[in-house]
Amino acid sequence: MTYITKDKALTINGKTWWVNSQKSGLFKPMLVSMIYQLDVMLTHHSKVHVLRFDLRLYKYTDDNKIIEVFLRRLKKWLKRKYELKRVGYAWARELETAKNQHYHFALFLNGHKINYPQELIKKILAIASQIDTSAFIPDNCYYNIKRGDYESIQAAIWRLSYLAKARGKGYKAKQTKNYGTSKLLPQTSLKV
Repeated sequence: MTYITKDKALTINGKTWWVNSQKSGLFKPMLVSMIYQLDVMLTHHSKVHVLRFDLRLYKYTDDNKIIEVFLRRLKKWLKRKYELKRVGYAWARELETAKNQHYHFALFLNGHKINYPQELIKKILAIASQIDTSAFIPDNCYYNIKRGDYESIQAAIWRLSYLAKARGKGYKAKQTKNYGTSKLLPQTSLKV
């Protein structure tokens, strides 16, 4: 059973965050998974670059295979270009008034290696066009957050909470997921 919350704040791992639960509410398990992956990145890196974008499909699909292809290509490029050891991410599938689903994305990257997304955005747009989708980059699409800086992390989490909104979810084949996240594990001793 899916748990939808309309709470304006959530406590996760002992920290309380303001979330954007207006109107349809938020899928709490989805949001907790997303915030957990961001938290994990902050155990590995004292600075994390968060980039928000969307992928729009030209035709409906019953599965999320396009996301697997997109992520595989993007992660390969990121690891080669920036020598990243890990790529954190979260995505959410939605279908509202359009006939085709779209995906909201957030990337969590080592902020010591990338802090401005201009080249990354070009690559996202290129990969999207190669796999017959289009990418949309919203205004104010990125955050540079620092471990221990509640305000910078809070701003990113407020934005991430939009991905977990209940509206537009569930219109999919039974076996298809509404969202996905990276599976990064926390660093046991904090590194810079």
